[in-house]
Amino acid sequence: MKKLIEGFTRQLSDALRIGQAVDLSRQGTDIRNVLITGMGASGIGANLVESLTFGRIPIPVVVCKGYNIPQFVSPHTLFIACSYGGNTEETLAAIHHAMLKRAHIICITSGGKILDLVKENNFLHITLPGGYTSPRATIGYMIISLLTALYDTNLIGAAFKKETENSIEYLDRSEKAIQAEAELIAKKLKGKLPFIYCDGRLLAMATRFQQQLNENAKQIAHVNTFPEMNHNELVGWRFPENVLQQSQVIYLYSDHDHERVEKRLEICRTIFEKRSNPIIDIVAKGASLLEQYYYLIHLTDWISYFLAKENQVDPDPIEVIDFLKGELAM
Repeated sequence: MKKLIEGFTRQLSDALRIGQAVDLSRQGTDIRNVLITGMGASGIGANLVESLTFGRIPIPVVVCKGYNIPQFVSPHTLFIACSYGGNTEETLAAIHHAMLKRAHIICITSGGKILDLVKENNFLHITLPGGYTSPRATIGYMIISLLTALYDTNLIGAAFKKETENSIEYLDRSEKAIQAEAELIAKKLKGKLPFIYCDGRLLAMATRFQQQLNENAKQIAHVNTFPEMNHNELVGWRFPENVLQQSQVIYLYSDHDHERVEKRLEICRTIFEKRSNPIIDIVAKGASLLEQYYYLIHLTDWISYFLAKENQVDPDPIEVIDFLKGELAM
C-alpha cells in the first residue's frame, strides 16, 4: 500500500496517456443525461467526478450504486460503467439494464466479465492496467478516465489535463511535507472516532477519506456535511458523552466552500471542542477544485496509511469484504 500511495502521481501521468490514446466519441449521439455506475473504489471515483462537474455541465449527472438503474435511462443517456476488476455483480446487472434501454454505453475496466461484454457488444471503453490487488488504489485512473469520457463526448473542456499536470508537479515537489503532515494527523486519530465534516461540495472527498480509513486503517469513521448536519446531527452532540470525548472532528476546507458554510463551521467549532478534542483542520491546496481534490486524496491516503501503522495492522488486506464476496458466490 505504501508503494501504491507513493505512485499516485505516476498513475495520474499514465492515466493521461491512456486517455489521450482513446477516442470515445460517437457521431450523431444526442446526450441528454449522464448516469455513472460503480461500487466501492470504482464508485467513489464517480462521486468525485459528479462533484467536480456540478454546475458545469448543462445536463444532469447522476451516480447510481446498486443493481438497478433509474427509469429515465434511454438512448439519450450516456451510461458509464466503472469496475476496475470487471466482475462487480451490481455493475454487471446495471449494464444489462442499460443495454435493454439502448443507452450509449462506455465501460471503464481492466478486464473480467465487463471486458467480455465490451468485446461482445463493441462498447466504447477504456482498458485500465491490470495487476492492482487493491482497486481503491486506482482512484487516479478512475477520475481521469471518467473525465476523458465526458471530454470525448463534448460535455467538458480539456482543462482537466493541464490541471492534472499541475498537480503532478506540485505533489511531487511537496511529497515530504505531505507525508509529515499526514503522520502527525494519524497520531491524533489513534484511538479516536473521526467525525469528518465539510461543505456539501466536498462530500465525495470526505467519503473517500472515510473509506480509506475503513479499508486501510481498519477503523470506523463518520461523515456529514454542512449545512445539512446543522438541521439535525448537531443536536445529537450530547450523548453518549464517553463516545464524544473519544471522538475527533476533522474539518475539510477548499476554496469552493460557501461563505455561509465557512461561518457555520466556525460557530460549531466551539460546540464540538467543548465535548471532544481540538478540531483538526485540513485545507486543500491547488488552483482549481480538481487540483485541490488531488491534494486531498494524496494527503488523506497517507493519513490512512500512517493510521494503519498506529493501529498495528496491514493496510492491504480486506478479509471481511473477501469473506462477504465468497459467501455471496456460494
